[in-house]
Amino acid sequence: MTGNEDYAGIVGGLEGETKSINARKRKVKKAISSLGMNVGENCDPPVIAVLGSGGGLRAMIGFLGTISKLVELKLLGAVTYMAGISGSTWCMSSLYSKQYWSDFSHMEQLEIQLRQRMKKQNKRQGSWKKIKEKFLGDSYSLTDVWAYTFVFRALNSINEGTLSSHKEVCENGDVPYPIYSAVRKDKIHESKLEAWFEFTPHKSGFPAYESYIKTELLGCRFQGGRVLEKQPEHDLIYLQGLWGSAPADWVWSVSHELYRRLIRLLTAVKKRIVSFFKRAWNWISRKERDKPKKMFSPISLQMNLEKIKVPQIRKSWSEYLRDVYENAIAIKNLTFCLVQWKWGTINNFLYKCQDKIPEGSKLFDKKQIHLVDAGLEINTPYPLVLPPHRKVDLILSFDFSSGDPFETVKETAKYCEDHQVPFPKITGKSYEEPATKKCYIFKGDGNRTPDVMHFPLFNIENCGDAKKIKNLSKKYNTCVCSYSEYMMEELLGIAKKNVESSKDDIRKQIKECVKRSNMRGMSQT
Repeated sequence: MTGNEDYAGIVGGLEGETKSINARKRKVKKAISSLGMNVGENCDPPVIAVLGSGGGLRAMIGFLGTISKLVELKLLGAVTYMAGISGSTWCMSSLYSKQYWSDFSHMEQLEIQLRQRMKKQNKRQGSWKKIKEKFLGDSYSLTDVWAYTFVFRALNSINEGTLSSHKEVCENGDVPYPIYSAVRKDKIHESKLEAWFEFTPHKSGFPAYESYIKTELLGCRFQGGRVLEKQPEHDLIYLQGLWGSAPADWVWSVSHELYRRLIRLLTAVKKRIVSFFKRAWNWISRKERDKPKKMFSPISLQMNLEKIKVPQIRKSWSEYLRDVYENAIAIKNLTFCLVQWKWGTINNFLYKCQDKIPEGSKLFDKKQIHLVDAGLEINTPYPLVLPPHRKVDLILSFDFSSGDPFETVKETAKYCEDHQVPFPKITGKSYEEPATKKCYIFKGDGNRTPDVMHFPLFNIENCGDAKKIKNLSKKYNTCVCSYSEYMMEELLGIAKKNVESSKDDIRKQIKECVKRSNMRGMSQT
């Protein structure tokens, strides 16, 4: 689906990423030179990608500490791509929204600001108002509830900006190009996930089908590859809820019966509310009818009418009852979403585009699709940086997962084998829980297969023995939406220590990649 401007607005999406990457290459060359390495004048610098795994607030804070330390060590300047899943996307989208710190040169101040914001307890009365607005519209799902409750509480802010607004800072080449992750899951109550979906400031879509739209069109209605109805772009608070919805899926797996009881309760409450306000309205109507009879007299008629102010009273009750009615409709729609377990509703830009995608996907017959946290598939976004057109030479993967610290690389190796994507071999029994080392290096072939550096957050080398790691994992639970100031300090310190103690290994791998880049450049001249 390329080269046709009418088709879903794709023209400009690919060009935007290319423009950003070319600008970034110039900055990467300078950064590598400042590290004491030189890229040939006519050579492209190596493509390095930094990945952040999922893990809720633990991943958010861990990735913040990781990026902060990479900036301090002047290593982030050598990075071309940054990709995240779940909690890591919360960190990325917050950083990229601060365009006045576009080159991350004031990372220390930004880190302090984000930490202060997360520990501050803001009032959240506006949450239901936002949720109600969504559930009175045409497109809604439980992602809206998740975004304005759990994510709002975790980040302590409602980011109403848009992803496409980050284009300018990327096209300057001042920051690594960001990639955010989700997966499609249209079948209700089934565990099968069907395809990866990527979001960037310029384009969003399915890499497997090479099908994208311009990101500013996220939210529009489509038919036959054309915009059928313009709609506002999804804001970042919704996308943060979509990208980081894995904990909610876990809640479902352990609380199915609780939701069923909640639905029955909401139905009963709705009936009682309607009955109560119906009786209240009848009582008020009777009082209004009785007032003129009791207060009518030639002497006091004008004075009494002024005191009654009937229009204002009726207007006040009318607005109140309309609000009750809207609440009831919103609760009804919310109940429907709970019954259907409906998440991540996005208008399908491939609707009626049967000739553009494989018939087996059946995407073309759906007006809407549903996207969920990609952490439910592989908890690190390897599949989005491995496509051949991104030409990645080195991957720095920072893993904030709970459980097996090598599950992400094992699952990625299996995924790549199934899809014939080059990836280093992951073998040996040493890659088991708990992680003994701060960094594991999986060597590529120096050509199409990238080198991978894997950094488990909690490891014996930096954190202590296996018992200490178990306690840390329990302490920083994925489903917790807030940490104390002390806990944030400790977690940031652990993440930064992993980078600090691995800096020589990272520099060594970058140096090897520079050497290969120079050799490639010489062979092409």
